[in-house]
Amino acid sequence: MKRNILLATIMLMLMLLPLHATAQHKQPDKGKSEIERFIQSLSRIKSAEIDYAYVSTNMFKQMLTMLTKSSEGAEIGNIFGSIKSVRSFETTGEEGYTKLTTALQPFLQEEEQVMGMELMALNREDGELSVIYSDQRNLLVICNDNDETLNVVFIVGLSYEAFIQISSDTINGLPF
Repeated sequence: MKRNILLATIMLMLMLLPLHATAQHKQPDKGKSEIERFIQSLSRIKSAEIDYAYVSTNMFKQMLTMLTKSSEGAEIGNIFGSIKSVRSFETTGEEGYTKLTTALQPFLQEEEQVMGMELMALNREDGELSVIYSDQRNLLVICNDNDETLNVVFIVGLSYEAFIQISSDTINGLPF
């Protein structure tokens, strides 16, 4: 009898284990916005024709520590200190371009708002498209070069206003 009860308990646990694992897998990452989860999912696209790079918070801290040792670097550290991570994608072939463009279609349709991100800038010139979306704490920059190469940069922890400040400081000749 004990053997039957033990066997029934084990069978019940084995049947419930996949349900428990599925329920845990479907829970969204706490603290990550919809756009962060979406961009993270792009990194899982399988293609040898998409170059992907990720710079984490710890890597930024190490780089900022090296930069802030100089007086000029202290100013740079203040501007870049809020950045949490950067994800970058670049297509190197037709297959990669097609896959990444298909995944990013909501952002390439010139919608005013997508996944909580607001369209901040859009420029079409000589077959090139540049789009910038931002929310309070993230920035997404997409550059489509003549429907051949797609470059995407997503920065967590950088607002559009900070991006504009960095851009204007770069133009004014600061060393970064």
